[in-house]
Amino acid sequence: MTRREPRYDDKNTWMCFFLVCALAAPAAGISVSCSTSAGGETVGSQESFSLNGSTSLQESLLLGSGSISAHRQSEGKGNNSLKQSLTLPGRMLQNDINSQGEFASSTTSAVSGQWASIHQSAAGTGSMNLELRGRKGDTDAGQEASVSSGTLRSSQSLSAAEGISASQSTEIGGQKGRVLSGALGKENVLLAEVGFSGEGTLSARLTSGADEKALSQGHVAIDDTVLLNDGSFEAVSNEGEGRIMGMAGSRLIGEEGQGIGGFDLKVMNLARKEKRPDRSELASTAGAAASSGGSYSSYVLTGCRWNVRDPQVQLYLNPIGTPAGISVEASKMAIASAANTWDDAVRQNLFADGETVIVDYTKVVDNPFPPRGQEVMDGYSVCGWKSLGANYLGLNRWWADGQIVDGYNSILETDVWFNSDFLWTTDLATARSTGRIDLESVALHELGHGIGLDDLYLLPDGDPRKNDLQQVMNLYYAPQRELGNGDRAGVQKLYDTSPGKISLYRMWNPYITDHLYTTNYDEYNSGAINCGYRKEGMIATLYSEGDVESNPLYRMWNPHITDHLYTTSYYEYNSGAIGCGYKKEGIIGYVYSYKKEGTIPLYRLWNPQIMDHLYTTNYDEYIIGAAIHGYQREGIVGYIGALR
Repeated sequence: MTRREPRYDDKNTWMCFFLVCALAAPAAGISVSCSTSAGGETVGSQESFSLNGSTSLQESLLLGSGSISAHRQSEGKGNNSLKQSLTLPGRMLQNDINSQGEFASSTTSAVSGQWASIHQSAAGTGSMNLELRGRKGDTDAGQEASVSSGTLRSSQSLSAAEGISASQSTEIGGQKGRVLSGALGKENVLLAEVGFSGEGTLSARLTSGADEKALSQGHVAIDDTVLLNDGSFEAVSNEGEGRIMGMAGSRLIGEEGQGIGGFDLKVMNLARKEKRPDRSELASTAGAAASSGGSYSSYVLTGCRWNVRDPQVQLYLNPIGTPAGISVEASKMAIASAANTWDDAVRQNLFADGETVIVDYTKVVDNPFPPRGQEVMDGYSVCGWKSLGANYLGLNRWWADGQIVDGYNSILETDVWFNSDFLWTTDLATARSTGRIDLESVALHELGHGIGLDDLYLLPDGDPRKNDLQQVMNLYYAPQRELGNGDRAGVQKLYDTSPGKISLYRMWNPYITDHLYTTNYDEYNSGAINCGYRKEGMIATLYSEGDVESNPLYRMWNPHITDHLYTTSYYEYNSGAIGCGYKKEGIIGYVYSYKKEGTIPLYRLWNPQIMDHLYTTNYDEYIIGAAIHGYQREGIVGYIGALR
């Protein structure tokens, strides 16, 4: 795209001033706002600065008839925030710089009635975030770059004329870094995001633009390994229905490789018409901490999953390159055990039942960092060994399409690589005593990516989930073959048991004054036909299988007083059978002890005159039953599924 440079005519230029700020106060807020019109079109510039007392800011601004141009230089230490917005008919450009530490920036901007542009260079040490974004009508494009505890140097540009385009050239080194390039066209959205955690480096050259279509290109390297290139964008852009490619893995860092870090990558090209999962909805914000297993809220979702119940993902193991000292059969069993651990958490066959892992020398374990044009999605989920150098312990790459089901894109394939350059073991005791890498633990983490879970260690500093090291989806410090509470909660949110919900039917027998509740339709039907019960319909749903946060609902029957009793208390279930004449009739389903999305309370009442327990989801009935019909309110049994 050819960029038009601003031209100013002396007869149209009516104001020119130079602004210099050298602040002595610990912090100061400054706002600069101006606008001008020509030919019935108005353009504007708004800036706001929150600056540390050590920070200097110099800006020259030229205000003409229908045009504004400015040049700004700033330098300082401490906490600083510089925000800028340019407006013109149908367009807006925004530029945000936030820094904690030392920084310097130089920004040139210009706006007229038909176009606008921002060009800047920025550098800093400490923590720094740069965000440049433009909008034209219902299209936009932008670039982001950030670092924590490190250094950042970036040159960025943004322009809006016939379309919107943005670019960045960025170098990052530190404990955590991230770049993002994205565009929203009239037909599609194209987004690339790459980040690392743990001491490392990142180099990025990225462009994005949008008009009818969103387009992006460029490359990103972490620790001098190219993870993203033009071929990555082509690979997700060649499918009409949309495509997503994601990759995540663990990195060994430090001079002797004793530290642990990670990286993640996501490139997506999706039809704009589809509803996308909100990032804020992908991370849990509720759930209590537990003394064992960590917090139930410690999980992050990628926005993708296998969108069928019991997906039966068949895993293949290509044993070529298996390190010495570890057998093919032991590798197969370790990977299968990791897959079954995820299955057990949701009581589904996420992975193939029976022979979960098939050894197959013909299945391709391709290059995880392929040259342009060699990105491969072959429809097989393959695990294998590759020499990946000193930085990467294990990697997972997954592909998803643009088909949205209940807010999630559909995963199509997941591949896992294990780095053959390290010492591995399948024996837990050996892993604990020697420091060899435990294959099952790493497989458990990488397969978690393949079913829709993201890394915790990439969360922002200050998020408590980042420090919850009891989760498999956090960093690998030592062997961990059991899921944490957050791991379970996350996968259970993804693979909801709603297909396993069962109807709860209610019946009433006026002859023996007994309310009966059942999840068995045959009992519901035959009870009405043969035993004098009257059908009162389905009142809610129970959960057919429990999870870490649910409780069983026990059913009991007392033939002496003709009463059915339902309880979540095993003590009541056991003591009622022993001392009160009730017979145990087992578990009819599962309920929650607290309110979750989609659940309603199940109230319990007791009538001592007619010896009957009544259960209802209707609060009015709960109140009226007690007030009019002689029932005593006994509170909430649990929370069950509402009728849809």
